[in-house]
Amino acid sequence: MSRQAYVGSQKRTFETAFIHAMEQNYGFLKSKRMLKLLAQDVQALVDQFYPKPDYLQPGWILFTGTKAEGSKAFPGQDASELTSVTIPWPLLTSDDLEWMATKPETKQERHKLWIRRAVRLIEHGQNHPEGPVLLTVADLALLLGLTAVQVSLLLKEARVQTGKPLHTKGYYFDQGMRPSHKAEIIQLYEQGHDEADIARISQHAQTSVGRYLRDYDRVKELCKMNIPIEQFPRLLDMQPSVVNSYVELLRFYRPLLFDSCQLESTLR
Repeated sequence: MSRQAYVGSQKRTFETAFIHAMEQNYGFLKSKRMLKLLAQDVQALVDQFYPKPDYLQPGWILFTGTKAEGSKAFPGQDASELTSVTIPWPLLTSDDLEWMATKPETKQERHKLWIRRAVRLIEHGQNHPEGPVLLTVADLALLLGLTAVQVSLLLKEARVQTGKPLHTKGYYFDQGMRPSHKAEIIQLYEQGHDEADIARISQHAQTSVGRYLRDYDRVKELCKMNIPIEQFPRLLDMQPSVVNSYVELLRFYRPLLFDSCQLESTLR
């Protein structure tokens, strides 16, 4: 589809509606430039005297999320026991329309747009004036027209790109969807944060952060030495499952370490 197909959606604004009404009802105003300036002045007065209330704007959607409050969820807890909050969400904005009208119609650009929209929705809920409101991965899938798996992958990528936790409901309440503390800490480490900053951002004790980082670096050094992974637990005095978790993080952040065929095995 041509990018021009989205131009019409961009033009359905107060300004264009005002100009159209003036042209239709007040024929003596013939100058497009004068009408445009008049529309901008009227819009400025409307914004000044009638600030936008917290209701639906064009492209927004009314949707129910979960208030970020209370302690960690417990197994078997019913979702109805958590506080639901219905607020407007910026599903489609003028920035989206401009993106669609100006960017190439490619899979890569659409992927970037999905990430932008997912981040925007999550941060809108986090910054709600009456307290953070959370969406689930399933909520985001419904809003974006994607699958839950696609959204999970988008959020994983978005967290790496932005360096932000981007809390979903499951992430916040630790209901099984949250990345491990280890993964969160290593992500910040690979982004260049030092131990003290990581402890502050992740809200973990600095001693715990230091332990994660030292273990991660120990596994990384063995990878550099081209030692078979199955020998790591004995050499490092670690459980195989713990070694595996660090190896998977290294595969993601340092894939070049695994060029050698003898490092392709994974502990069982």
